[in-house]
Amino acid sequence: MRIEAVPTPSGAGVTIQNRLTGPEGGSDKLMVMLPGNNYSCDAPALFYLRQAAVAAGWDVLSTAYAFQQTGGEVDGPAILADVRAAVERVLPNGYREICIAAKSLGSAVALPLARTLSEYPVSLLILTPVPQFLQEPVGDLRTLVVIGTEDPVYQMPECAAARERADAEWVVVPDLDHGFNVKGDWERSVASLPQVIAPCLRFLAGS
Repeated sequence: MRIEAVPTPSGAGVTIQNRLTGPEGGSDKLMVMLPGNNYSCDAPALFYLRQAAVAAGWDVLSTAYAFQQTGGEVDGPAILADVRAAVERVLPNGYREICIAAKSLGSAVALPLARTLSEYPVSLLILTPVPQFLQEPVGDLRTLVVIGTEDPVYQMPECAAARERADAEWVVVPDLDHGFNVKGDWERSVASLPQVIAPCLRFLAGS
């Protein structure tokens, strides 16, 4: 496994320490990982998704957000600009397809980012989406959404409406909350990780 630093200057005046992880021989497939507000790319589900994706032959660009360094407000357009700048730094590697893997807050950026990459085959892997993502159809983008039954978003009308649209594949995992945890039970939380990661791997294999 190779790990490369991808420092990216932000419009917020800081340098974001993104990183690229991948198989030693390189890859022509790129996963862009967009974390949550309080769920970094090193939190359990994203950490193991990255490990699994690399083992399956993908490069993974793990991103972060400027507001997490500056303490500023969440700014969707600024996040999109910073993430796109990080992607631009690695695109010269010659990727033939891209998967955007987004957790929570990251899901609000996933579709706008995909639209800036229209020259590539792009798919969306959405973990615990926020309502902003659910409100807009994904069109012809191949999409998998993974959510738990104890996630408050799962109970929202926007979630029911998005599932009824049937423009994405859905995996609903019993008892998991927005952090992919079983409340008060760390052992079941750890044991549930394969229920999150395995569908993601099947999705990647079908790309």
